[in-house]
Parts: sequence; structure tokens; C-alpha cells
Amino acid sequence: MRSLLIFLLRFKTLILLLILEAVALVMITSSHNYHQTVAFDAARSITGIVAKRIDKGENYFRLKKINDQLMAENLMLHRRIEQFSSLPEETIIPVTDSVSGVKYTYLNARVINNSVNKQKNFITLDKGSKQGVVNGMGVASSTGVVGIVVGVSRDFSVAMSLLNTDFRLSASIKRNNYFGSLTWDGRSYRSAWLSEIPHHVAIREGDTVVTSGYSAIFPAGLMAGTLTGDQMKGGDFISLNVLLSTDFKKLTNVYIIGNLIKNERKQLEEEAVK
Repeated sequence: MRSLLIFLLRFKTLILLLILEAVALVMITSSHNYHQTVAFDAARSITGIVAKRIDKGENYFRLKKINDQLMAENLMLHRRIEQFSSLPEETIIPVTDSVSGVKYTYLNARVINNSVNKQKNFITLDKGSKQGVVNGMGVASSTGVVGIVVGVSRDFSVAMSLLNTDFRLSASIKRNNYFGSLTWDGRSYRSAWLSEIPHHVAIREGDTVVTSGYSAIFPAGLMAGTLTGDQMKGGDFISLNVLLSTDFKKLTNVYIIGNLIKNERKQLEEEAVK
């Protein structure tokens, strides 16, 4: 108590000055609208700054709880990955294409032999008839189209690579759905040509090229590449250069695609043209 009295006596002038200034501010703000507005704006600004600092402080103290939640989610995701990884490699996964409604099967496979520097390149895979592989199945990677199975043994299969001058793929420009035939000219392993595109079609560099779904081998919408802007004109159509989405020099893992109703469609189409 004595210390408090000593403090008040020592700073009585300053304390009196602060009290008088506070009284003066109250009188000014209460008697003039302009000063009231300025005072309220200042009070709101100060309140906002304080509230923001408090919110940041609360967020900091909530970090531990957030980290605990993220750790729990990561643990759950790791467990799911382990469940999928524990499936045997020869497992065939059925999937219904949302565009065409056609049912496809997908089988994981590993590339054990590959070439990119020939005119007719082929890819050898470590899956064969024992795993359900048959001729005519499509082969793709996580980045896009790879080829078509043309030879099968009990434990292996051989696919004609997209980098083969005999390869033909029905593909379309995703933005406008104009389709043509995607072929390789035997030159760069990074590009191919999309031909039979009408002259009047508006072409943009960077347009995405995808499978059309017309071949019954690949589902519609599977990535093939992007237009580079280079083109060749001839007759009523133009050919467009396509930067392939799959880098065949880095190809290691693929999946083999089977169309469950391919034979039914093929038989019907053959009967229709007799």
C-alpha cells in the first residue's frame, strides 16, 4: 500500500495529465459527430488488429491438433496403399468406361524389352496367356497410349509399339472431337502425326489428343499427346504433329487393356458389311 502511495505521489502530475486528456477526448467525441466517427474508426481498427493477433495465437495453439489429424489421415492412407500393394500383380481389375459404357479389364505388366530406334519397334511384357492376355489387347502407361498386343506365350506377350510404322490409332482432338488416324513416321520417338483432319478445323498449339474410342481396343479419352502447331497440308485434309505424352525411353510399367465385349462388336460390324 505504501509503495502504491509513493508511486502515485511521484507520478501525480503525469497521472493527472492523462486523466484530463481522457476527459477532454470524451467531451470532444461526445459533442461533435466528426470526432465521434474518427474515434469509432480508430477503436474498430484497434479492435480488428487485436482480434487478428488473437486469432493467429489460437491458430498456433491449434497446430498440434491439426498435426495429429494429419498424422491419422496419413496412417489411414498408408494402410490403404499396403492393401492395394498386397494384391497379386496378375490381378485383373474390371472397369466400366464412363463415356461409352463399355467394360474393360486392366492388368499390370512390366516392360522387359523395348526399342525406339527402329522403323518397327516392339515391346516385350512379363504377362502372358496364363494371366489372361490375348492378341489385340491395348497397352498403355500412366501417361498414355503405348501399343497393341500382337503375340502371346504362356508367360510373356509382345506388343506393337506406337513407335511402329504399321501402327494405327483412332484419335481425336479433345477440344472439338474431330478425329483422325495417329501414326508414326519413323523419325523422332517423341512425336507422331494425326492425319485426316479437315482444313476448316480450328487448330491450337497445345490441344490435347486422346483416343476416340472407335477402335474397341482403347477406351475413349485415353491420353495420346498434344499438338505442337506443326502441320502438313495435302488434298482435303491436314496432318498435325503430336508430341507424344508417353516417353518410350523411360517406359517401365504398363497396363494391358481388354475389352470384354470386343468380339460381340466385331462380329456385328463384320456381318453388317457382308
